[in-house]
Amino acid sequence: MNNKPSILLVPIDFGDQYHLALNYAKQLAPLINGEIHLLHILDIRDWWLEDIKPEKLVNHTFDKLVEISKEYQLPGNTVFRVLQGKRHQKIVEYADENQVHYILMVDNIPGNAGELKLGSTLSNVIISAKQPVITVKNIPHNKFKNILVPLDLGSNCRLKLFNSIALALQHQAKVHIVSVVFGDIDKEDSRIHEKIEKYTKLYEENHIEYTVKILRKEEDYAYRAILDYSSEINCDSIIIMTHRENVGIDNYLGSFAHHIINESPIPVVTLNNASSDKTSKSIISSLIDPMGLFS
Repeated sequence: MNNKPSILLVPIDFGDQYHLALNYAKQLAPLINGEIHLLHILDIRDWWLEDIKPEKLVNHTFDKLVEISKEYQLPGNTVFRVLQGKRHQKIVEYADENQVHYILMVDNIPGNAGELKLGSTLSNVIISAKQPVITVKNIPHNKFKNILVPLDLGSNCRLKLFNSIALALQHQAKVHIVSVVFGDIDKEDSRIHEKIEKYTKLYEENHIEYTVKILRKEEDYAYRAILDYSSEINCDSIIIMTHRENVGIDNYLGSFAHHIINESPIPVVTLNNASSDKTSKSIISSLIDPMGLFS
């Protein structure tokens, strides 16, 4: 049996919202045998740091992390790190070097409803990390028990379903598949319905509880209907992906991802090519796939 803890990385910027990611990590850690790592990045290029010795800054920041750990009563095995450099690069490097399981972050530049505005550090970590990034806005009572998986006709539909299987098996979760059709298309005749029917056989074979919902919209944006539905069925997380299948480079966040991360009241689990591959590989050896859909 592997007793190695699953590392939950919480980058701390001492802003107004970091406590959300901290409390979420504190609650999630015992559920997955997790070890919390608090990380602060000192960007010495910041003008107000020019006249202060780096060693003094590092020591002072380390002490602040320890104080935060005590204030929030984090476990005794919590790890503290202070690094120097470009924020998103150091977060990604640390996560890779330490085999982090999840990166938990908040966005300290929240936009108004409908805006495409995410902080640059969060955006760049989501694009670059080899681990799932969980963006925390609020802390639901349950953790990964009711996962929402929005699907469209994009080429990454297959990988979205596969990664939802990985997370469902890891957390014994129920998966809720949702998609949106517009206009006069019959739900049963839609291409997305055909895709869902094909791939949900894997849920049945692997004994994963799931539901399927296709929403009809005459107008408005799909992401709004999906967020409304997530609240209606009391989901505790949403899985989205930033890439297209068989494309090796992630260099942007699409508008759908921006809107979901910005406006979702529940944590959003974001995967790119690298993190998607890592997540799926973690369960591929135990997956029952009699139809060879994912081979």
